[in-house]
Amino acid sequence: MSDQALNLSVVPQEPCDIDFAWYDEIRDHLLRRTVGQAGQVLDVGCGPGNVLLMLSAQIGAGIGIDISDDDLRRAECERQRRKVANVTFRHADATALPFPDGRFDVVLLLGDVLAYVEPGKHEAVIAELNRVLEDGGTAVHESMNWDWEYSWPYPAADIAFERPGKDTFTAHRVQRDASGSETSQDYEVLPGTPLHQWILDQEWPASPQQASTRLEAREHAPIPEAWLKPCGESRYKHYCMGDLDQLYKRAGFRHVEVWSYGQTYDLVNKAGLLAQLVPLQSQLAEAEAELAFTLRMGCGPWLFLVAERGDSR
Repeated sequence: MSDQALNLSVVPQEPCDIDFAWYDEIRDHLLRRTVGQAGQVLDVGCGPGNVLLMLSAQIGAGIGIDISDDDLRRAECERQRRKVANVTFRHADATALPFPDGRFDVVLLLGDVLAYVEPGKHEAVIAELNRVLEDGGTAVHESMNWDWEYSWPYPAADIAFERPGKDTFTAHRVQRDASGSETSQDYEVLPGTPLHQWILDQEWPASPQQASTRLEAREHAPIPEAWLKPCGESRYKHYCMGDLDQLYKRAGFRHVEVWSYGQTYDLVNKAGLLAQLVPLQSQLAEAEAELAFTLRMGCGPWLFLVAERGDSR
């Protein structure tokens, strides 16, 4: 069946939609400056462990927790490969951290982890960060800047496809609003259907970091229901700067500071200078991080929050 008969068209993705290396480098500079020579560090939602392993040379000890056993296995393999002795990884839930009160000097919640926690439980996660920090300890948060994301000029895709296996696909129809609420109707794409073949025939966006990517498409006419198997609904909550500030203050944190970063990449991309400036990526990332850290201000698609725990126990 042709693309026209299927009534789908691919939405092109800009490099900054899928290349997170530049953003990650800015974040890593910010983390090194913020964490400093901390003694005990907890990384909540550590994924494959990259952040703690990066910080291992400057901290006393680190623990990374995650609910994904696959990510934890990857983290442990990488820890052993690098021969890092002061970092460990374990399975745990962010809403009920298995640690005593006041255990850590620094707690990290990075990479939009909070958005994937069920809405309604975000306050519980922040309360747990507060509980396990010592008095005066530091919480560091990173997440998508919803003010930036929601107003971004690229057209939103009507439907997005993901590839959990070699020839298996899921589909997601997403509805968003300015408050940061996002609802995704989730489906399995049934094998042997014209939709399944259409997806196989497409050239997917390539990630420079070999990360999983999404194929985003415009649905000019509804996809026949017989080609999709409903498999649930996913709900997410994203934050703008002011809402994130209030979330931490309500949990009892003090000296809350939030700023955004990452605009350098988008400016360079919009100016058509990405190829020329990629060799200068590290210098630009360090410069942007230095300005953001020093001035406590910036602009871009990612929020960075630093807050101090007050003793209210």
